[in-house]
Amino acid sequence: MKVPGKRADREVLTMSEELAERGEVLIGTTTYEPSAQEAEAMLQAVRKRADGWRNGVGATLTLVLASLAVKPGEGFMKYTGDTRVALMLLIGGSLLSALVALFLLVNAANGPTWLRELVGHEATPQRYLRRVVGARRDLRVGQGLWVVSLLLFCGAVLATWLTPLP
Repeated sequence: MKVPGKRADREVLTMSEELAERGEVLIGTTTYEPSAQEAEAMLQAVRKRADGWRNGVGATLTLVLASLAVKPGEGFMKYTGDTRVALMLLIGGSLLSALVALFLLVNAANGPTWLRELVGHEATPQRYLRRVVGARRDLRVGQGLWVVSLLLFCGAVLATWLTPLP
């Protein structure tokens, strides 16, 4: 018999096998299969959450880019040598991380570009649930990359505060 991945499911399986050896049956051990409508509602909930994150990351990316454009010559370009290189790497890493996060959050909110609409006989709960898993994964990774982006940008700001002007 295949052992499920979750600890609680493994415990239930072990308990039901022990009871089966004694000739007893554990009631309520069947797994719940959502309907196509319930699975679609789960997908829509994940997409709505990802939509809010997408808007927030887009706004953060805009602020990072705007901070680079304000007062040219007054920003990190006035630093020289290793300090300038470090600042450019931190800000570049922040921008790259934010762009990848934004891409993943758009993917989570709208689905990948190759995904067709699930209509007709293809609208099975399994297809919706597979997309829910993919959207949740994209959402989590996008959130993590946004945090990385924010930390890199804060590191660049901190470096400008701690480094003396040339």
